[in-house]
Amino acid sequence: MTHPKLSVEDAPGKLVPFPGTADAPRSEVLTGELVDEAEYQRTRARRLAESMVSRLPAVWQTPETARQASAQLAGQLVALPVRYPGSVGRGLAVSARAWWSWVRVADFYAAARTADRLADRWLEIAAIRKRRAWWSLTAIGTAASGSLVTDLAAGPLPLLLTGGAVSAGLALLGRRKDGAGGRKAVVGPRTLAWAMDGDHLVEAFRDAKLIGRDEGLAFVRLPKRDGAGWYVVVDLPPSRRASNAVAHREDLASALAVDESRLIIERVRGDDGHAGRVSLWIGDSDPYAAMPVASPLASAEAWDLWTAPPFGSTARGGVVAVPVVWTSLLVGAIPRMGKTYVMRLPMTAAALDPHVRLIIADGKGGKDHRPFELVAHRFIRNTRPESVLRLIAVLEEAAADVENRFERLSDMDDEVCPESKVTPEITRNPTFGMPLTVIGIDEIQNYLEDDTPLDLDNPKSKKRGQRILELLTFIAKTGPAAGYSLVLATQKPDSAVIPDKLRGQLGTRFALKVMTWQASETILGAGTYKAGMDASKLLKSHKGVGLLLGADGETDLDAGEATAVRTHLLAIKEIRVACHRGRALREAAGTLSGDAAGNRAVGDLPPEVAARIADVTAAGVAAVEVEDAVLAEDLPEVLGLLVEVIEDHEAGLVATFELAGRIGWEAKALGEALRRAGVPAPVPPRQRINGSPHPVSVADLDAIRVAVIGHIDG
Repeated sequence: MTHPKLSVEDAPGKLVPFPGTADAPRSEVLTGELVDEAEYQRTRARRLAESMVSRLPAVWQTPETARQASAQLAGQLVALPVRYPGSVGRGLAVSARAWWSWVRVADFYAAARTADRLADRWLEIAAIRKRRAWWSLTAIGTAASGSLVTDLAAGPLPLLLTGGAVSAGLALLGRRKDGAGGRKAVVGPRTLAWAMDGDHLVEAFRDAKLIGRDEGLAFVRLPKRDGAGWYVVVDLPPSRRASNAVAHREDLASALAVDESRLIIERVRGDDGHAGRVSLWIGDSDPYAAMPVASPLASAEAWDLWTAPPFGSTARGGVVAVPVVWTSLLVGAIPRMGKTYVMRLPMTAAALDPHVRLIIADGKGGKDHRPFELVAHRFIRNTRPESVLRLIAVLEEAAADVENRFERLSDMDDEVCPESKVTPEITRNPTFGMPLTVIGIDEIQNYLEDDTPLDLDNPKSKKRGQRILELLTFIAKTGPAAGYSLVLATQKPDSAVIPDKLRGQLGTRFALKVMTWQASETILGAGTYKAGMDASKLLKSHKGVGLLLGADGETDLDAGEATAVRTHLLAIKEIRVACHRGRALREAAGTLSGDAAGNRAVGDLPPEVAARIADVTAAGVAAVEVEDAVLAEDLPEVLGLLVEVIEDHEAGLVATFELAGRIGWEAKALGEALRRAGVPAPVPPRQRINGSPHPVSVADLDAIRVAVIGHIDG
């Protein structure tokens, strides 16, 4: 089967051919421009000049800061005749004090006096004083004699040069330092060039308590202009960790006198990095306040989903692509921060690939996803009862397809299927019937919180939301290797709505603005707040800006490190045009199917697949049920203990291990059970209480009481 010859411009100077075309180029195609010799030499000279400028101190690299530095230097030169004698006088006084302290053996004298051994050491101290006094007189006499001989033999010029050098040394020794009396404050804000100057940058790290007062920085790359900001790479002192510097970004931003949104600090990894090397980029202005960048998908004629689609850009202007294959994406935020806009980016890329099957459920029921009806294999418009039942049937159909694919993959020849997972060739070959399948669900909490029994005649039967959770968990766990991916969006990213058994399977996370750091951790994962990744600190004015975390080893994102990304803008009218192109591509390729093709019949779930789903999800469900049963059994005891402990703890905080010890629990198990019961952790979760020398995990007794009373009342 042949396909239209299509190509998509992925980046300036690069074309990504759509796979499967007969005349598709076999290698990267680069675009360029012919220039004459004169233009080439001018370009070369300009680059050489830029390279030389980048080696200058930061304050001399831009015209504005160079003018400021020149004016400051000119002022210092004008004031030099007035300030120089005073500096020499202060230097002479400093030298005299140091000489007198040396002659008097002040350090030895103070040490002996502190040790109450002054009487025993007095004769020794007196002898040293006498010896140093004679040395001083000898040195003075020698200098005077040498000066007289030099004046008689060579004239006054050598003496004048020597005197000038000595006075310059005294002036340096007597110069006023920061904080000294008489030092005038600098009027006006500090410039970035000033902050990126070597000494000032070291002071900023010291003020942020990232290095000690006697420690410094090793500059791997000197400060230089990088786009609309400054860039520098430094090595921290030995034993100082780059991860600690990243976690204290706000402290460093305060020390540099910039908003933290303008500061990007990252650990340098790979062969050129190590655990103590960090890179800093500081923008001249808020990089997220500019107009959003239009998505390249708006003008793309087609897209190969095996190539990660463009997602957004970093503060430095770098393009960020988020893979869809082999991973799943979770998007979380408070309302009106752009969740739907974000999740539609990978969905649009999927719509532009005729070899991708789309399944979409709109938990809001609006028009945000209606354009995808043109290409979607299955489309659920809202959360009405009949729509929820259809979603369950669609997910059961998908789960059966996942199971069927693994059976067929295991029977394939090793040349066709080298491993037990799909390949680009398998997903594009219609004879195999294994297209990449993307399941997108917006406002997923509206489906998962549906507590309507599956069997209306049996109120105690499994709830519809529980069934959807089971099916999504099965697909998320087993589906990626079979070509299935999930794209889920929610404004309620708490563990009660999306349990960890599902959330833990979603390898890529994107957190837009949330209200609390706990909600940020729920999206990005445990430990991200401590590592300095907190989506609650994002500004509401920065719509479409969030923290992107790639935890899947087969993605292009750094595992365990979040990147601040401003997502591309893709309007609904552009999505509609893209979906029309996607439908035309599917019709030409013969891959239009399901609802888009007018076939709304959904296949049944075979009994053996239902049993397989039960086996995959049973372990996690059983563990939660057992722990919840234990917690429910001990709730009265916890409540009784709470009343007793509150009498001794007016602050309402108690060490978790102390609380656990009184009921015979392990501290970790009790803390996890309390989180599952909806008890929020105190901020910070580890504190020094009851005189403990180190921070310990604490629990809020008032919050526990509210949760326990609510459970008992229920």
